[in-house]
Amino acid sequence: MSATSPSGLSRRCLAALLALLLAGAPPALHAQVENLPRLGDAGGEELSPAAERRLGETIMRDLRRDPDVSDDVEVSEYLNRLGAQLSAGPSANGFSFELFLVRDATLNAFALPGGFIGVHSGLIVAAQSESELASVVAHEIGHVTQRHIARMLAQQRQTSMMTLAAAILGALAARSNPAAMAGIVTMAGGAQQQQMLSFSRDAEREADRVGLETLRQAGFEPRGMVSFFQRLQQSSRLYESAAPGYMRSHPVTAERIADLQSRVQDSRYRQLPDSIDFRLMRAKLRVVGSQGVDGLREVRAQFERQLRDKTTNDELATWYGLAVAALAQRDYPGASRALQQARQLHPAGHPAFERLGAEILLRAGDAPAALALAQAGAGRFAGARALVHLQAEALLAMREDARAVAFLTEQLALYRTEPRLWRLLARAHGALNQPELAHRATAEEYALSGSWLAAVEQLRLALRSGALDFFTGSLVDARMKEFQAAYQREKKETTR
Repeated sequence: MSATSPSGLSRRCLAALLALLLAGAPPALHAQVENLPRLGDAGGEELSPAAERRLGETIMRDLRRDPDVSDDVEVSEYLNRLGAQLSAGPSANGFSFELFLVRDATLNAFALPGGFIGVHSGLIVAAQSESELASVVAHEIGHVTQRHIARMLAQQRQTSMMTLAAAILGALAARSNPAAMAGIVTMAGGAQQQQMLSFSRDAEREADRVGLETLRQAGFEPRGMVSFFQRLQQSSRLYESAAPGYMRSHPVTAERIADLQSRVQDSRYRQLPDSIDFRLMRAKLRVVGSQGVDGLREVRAQFERQLRDKTTNDELATWYGLAVAALAQRDYPGASRALQQARQLHPAGHPAFERLGAEILLRAGDAPAALALAQAGAGRFAGARALVHLQAEALLAMREDARAVAFLTEQLALYRTEPRLWRLLARAHGALNQPELAHRATAEEYALSGSWLAAVEQLRLALRSGALDFFTGSLVDARMKEFQAAYQREKKETTR
């Protein structure tokens, strides 16, 4: 997603929520927020944790329809392992978190209600250490655990939904257009808005303090937060017209940096090694973030130049990145050679190597070999979901559709919330000339993104086929009623 594109990451008010707190959106913006759910009693002291989670789930269903929200399970697994490590401390007890990747070259991250945290691919690529990346995630976790959204709403009881909507819209504008941000602030005006902006500064400082302690408890270097903020501030000075997105949504001031420095000055600096997961995923995202044929050519040339001139400080990740770039260019022999070099540098192996190796074979047309490699990798690295996807794709490529159905049905018992698995199951049923079951699988995929009416229509098509047995038909009918009820519930919540 381009950093200047106004259409990226849901124009429907869904990015960088915890820029937090701009109020008083102009009337022209009200029509854009009709799809937000009501939060219940506006006179309540605070948005309840259950309502906050429900609001977050509603937003996430909308976000999952956005093509810039990545379905790369490999990166998602890494981000959620990082999130689990950071949230294992006592300060996060009682909170659940779900991290997701946004394909966006800007340096940004954002928290949504209920513990959903979006991380831009550009942030991962730009982080000079895993502690720097962890510091940003820890800061966002701090926003969640301190319940800044609910606290903001408590200050604006009678206009809580409009305040929330303006906050989201302001954050979205700030991400890609500083002028739009300034315009919203100007139109907001007044003592009420000044109070909101003051709360925002307090929230940022509090998230800094909580995030710093979270870093310590998780075993990361706390100075990673200081170094990252210092580089952001320097970037802002050098490029005032294109400040990093994190600077716009989370203003980093000299005061905040000084406060962080004072909190870490007595601690002993530790040079912590970055995890192999961080190193490999950062290299992969360098390729994913490249644009078009020229971009791929350039990023591959960079990897090759670093290896040739011995200027890389991470030979393993560089060879892996080169393999990913070669695969993207459909240079399958080149990808295999580069991956072999990475394997030699890390004989213990890694699920990312197995996934990439299987994908190279599959794209080169050797589906049986791809299946064998993916199966072996899954046996060695239990729970690697990317290898699950590769096995299903290889079975479909081999026209082993019945095996694919059996395998996917088994996997969906474990991973029911993965849209891609439902999509593959629909393909398998379609190949077996079982359109009624394909409709059923497609309905589940649509439901995961909140497309309730489309999901209901798919189930109606399945029932109309007349091909379902009594038991399956009863299950489909019950599921259709669930989707209809969900649609009516959401419709009621969004009606003002």
